[in-house]
Amino acid sequence: MKLQSSYIKHLQKSIMQEFILGSGVMHSIMKTVNQVAKYDVNVLITGESGTGKELLAKIIHLQSPRSENPFVPVNSGVLSGLMFEDKLFGHEKGAFTGAIRQEKGCFEMADKGTLFLDEVSELPLKNQVDFLRFLEDFCFQRIGGNDLIEVDIRIISATNKDLKDEVKKKLFREDLFYRLHAVPIYIPPLRDRKSVIPKMVDHFLNQCAVNFKKPKPTIKPAVIELFLRYDWPGNIRELKNLLERIFILNDDDVIGLAQLPSDFAWHFKEPHCIKDLEEIRKNAEKKAILDVLYRLAGNKEKAAKTLNISPRTLRHKIQKYNIKVERSLKPFKKV
Repeated sequence: MKLQSSYIKHLQKSIMQEFILGSGVMHSIMKTVNQVAKYDVNVLITGESGTGKELLAKIIHLQSPRSENPFVPVNSGVLSGLMFEDKLFGHEKGAFTGAIRQEKGCFEMADKGTLFLDEVSELPLKNQVDFLRFLEDFCFQRIGGNDLIEVDIRIISATNKDLKDEVKKKLFREDLFYRLHAVPIYIPPLRDRKSVIPKMVDHFLNQCAVNFKKPKPTIKPAVIELFLRYDWPGNIRELKNLLERIFILNDDDVIGLAQLPSDFAWHFKEPHCIKDLEEIRKNAEKKAILDVLYRLAGNKEKAAKTLNISPRTLRHKIQKYNIKVERSLKPFKKV
């Protein structure tokens, strides 16, 4: 089903706002997107989970001549075997147990539009062959069907893995890789472009205010400083989810350190003071010598025998640790 042009412009503006630029590398990515969007070439987007790969795919679609036609996302990571074939090719009524009606697959649903193949590295090798065969002429048959169906779609793929490395490991077909890799786009992790975090925080809080119909709180500089110190392993998705949680659970008009969830603030707690091994050994030996000397009323010969060391070694350690024998006759306080 085609989308109205006015709605497309609104959707494009909304998505572009979420895919905040604010850094040289993101401007460079958007320049590539603007150039490639108008041409029907396959695009492979790589980047860590949460960096916005599907969002970027939507931007490419909305800036392309196909923008009024469907954008169909498919998660390859949960598909294999017959499930993969059924999801993409569809099936005829009675093709297998449970096929009570004809169902179109994603290839047909994406006709004249864009098919977004997420986590493409997770496709099993057998299904990679099926997909490669489809890419030869964009023709296929539904499961249980005899009619050859031709579609006109653009393929955008995404992965959080290095597909070249997967090819070397024989986990991904080299010919399929080069089919999908016509124009590669890499989205860097948030930790490599932290300068955009303040803008993202402001943008996501504005979103929260609209979505949850609550006043937008002010965020204290100390919180932004903490956000800039954090490495964000979940990238933009983690930042967005954290801000939504804080927004929902906080009724104050200010977000300070006290409003941060404990599981996030935990990352910034100072570690307990840990002494090096030599210091630990020194304290343990000193404690043991003092304890034995106290129990043996300062008798060094008996203390050495109890500690299973020579009297000479004991004298050396007493001198090394500056142990006053007369003090050892007082009870030793354990720490």
